[in-house]
Amino acid sequence: MTSYDFTVSGEQDAVLAHDALTRIVADLPLQVRPRAELLSEAAQRLRDLGARGGRLRVRLEEWPGGTAERPVLSGPADDLVLRPLLDLLAEYEESLERYQRELQQTNTGLLALHAELERQRWQLAFLDEVTRRSATSLHLGQMTRILVELLRDNGFADDAAVWMVDEGGRPRRIPREGTASTADEVREVLRGGGTRLANHSRQLLTPLDVGSQRWGVLELARRRSPFRPEEKVLARHLAGRVAITVRNAREYQRERELAETLQRAMLPEPPAVAGLEFEAEYRPASRGINIGGDWYDVLVRRDGTVVLAVGDVTGHGLDAAILMGQLQNALRAYALEGHGPARTLELMHQLTRQAPTRLFATAAVVELAPGGELRCALAGHLPPMLSDSSGRIRVLEGATAPMLGLPIDRPFAEQVDVMPPGGNVLLYTDGLVERRGCDIDSRLDTLAGTLSAVAGQNAADAARTLLHTMLGEERHADDVCLLVCRRLPTFGQPATPPSRAG
Repeated sequence: MTSYDFTVSGEQDAVLAHDALTRIVADLPLQVRPRAELLSEAAQRLRDLGARGGRLRVRLEEWPGGTAERPVLSGPADDLVLRPLLDLLAEYEESLERYQRELQQTNTGLLALHAELERQRWQLAFLDEVTRRSATSLHLGQMTRILVELLRDNGFADDAAVWMVDEGGRPRRIPREGTASTADEVREVLRGGGTRLANHSRQLLTPLDVGSQRWGVLELARRRSPFRPEEKVLARHLAGRVAITVRNAREYQRERELAETLQRAMLPEPPAVAGLEFEAEYRPASRGINIGGDWYDVLVRRDGTVVLAVGDVTGHGLDAAILMGQLQNALRAYALEGHGPARTLELMHQLTRQAPTRLFATAAVVELAPGGELRCALAGHLPPMLSDSSGRIRVLEGATAPMLGLPIDRPFAEQVDVMPPGGNVLLYTDGLVERRGCDIDSRLDTLAGTLSAVAGQNAADAARTLLHTMLGEERHADDVCLLVCRRLPTFGQPATPPSRAG
């Protein structure tokens, strides 16, 4: 153990003692921090003694292992302690600066990664919304309007158009206005030119491909900022979603046109019958896919009996149109064999149950004899309405049975009535009266009131009034069949033979 005593009588003695102690501590084998702490504590006590006087004793004890060899002293005493401390602090500051740079680079990378993830999340959400919203319509014009709205709301484009090729091979734009690309530019993309930028990169054209089929071209337009090259990728993904909707719309339109053509071809022109007026109307659904299942028929037996019928197949499209044709032909065969309305529906019911289809059908059959006797049978169908010349209405609902094709065995019944001269009988399908959000009973009351109001009109005028009142100018989501039969006073009377010249 070694001790050092310092007598301090003033500030000068305190400075000399601090200098001597610094030299002593610098020779000790201590780490920089303990050495600095020792000098700091000693300096504080020496300052106190410099003001009031006194003694300072520093006792040094050896620890196991002994002390290091005394170094050769040089330079000012403080440098021996402070310089290593300053060097250490400089090293710490350099390490801290390096760590801060690395942290800043990490933060920058994390921000860039977050921005990229957010961009991809937005793109996926945008594409999902395009898929969901565009799939709500199978009409190309409406689908394009929805697409333009989504593009504007999301800030990706100001306008858009879908280019299709018409029957003459000419590119046709939907809608007709709003973008500036030419037909030649579209043809180049259709021929396999890939995604193209035009008009100073403010027009972007990309093909609408589903698998190996090319359904058209999608055009995107901006008014101010151009499209960036990296935005082509999002445009191609967008075109892929739109292409599926375009394909579905085109295939739906083709099936709709084919079903409507087939259905119209199978709907007959009512025959000419002395003493009767007929007016039959068929209106395909103006929106949606509900087409291909409604039908009517009028036929005359050899004895002069007239058979009126309307029907409705539950499904839609080609399958419904095919079943409709089968039922129509079956009704003609059974009715012309002389079967009454109830037996005719029973035979049609058996036929439908044996058909390889899951579709069902409703039907109403009315038989009008030359004397005015009327027989009616129903299979799940809305009841016909009968009016007299004064407009009084009777609803023929007394002979209702289940739909054709249901796994139910139940006898069909007939309601017997009389159709007076000047009266009308009205047969129709549910598309005439059913509307979403409307009570069907009130719609049936409106139909009955309109039929009463047209008493005295010919069949053609009565049918037009009924359609205008019930449908108006609105778009309807289901097919409509309407058959009006008006009895004139001459129905059932024997024909007057031609007179011979005297």
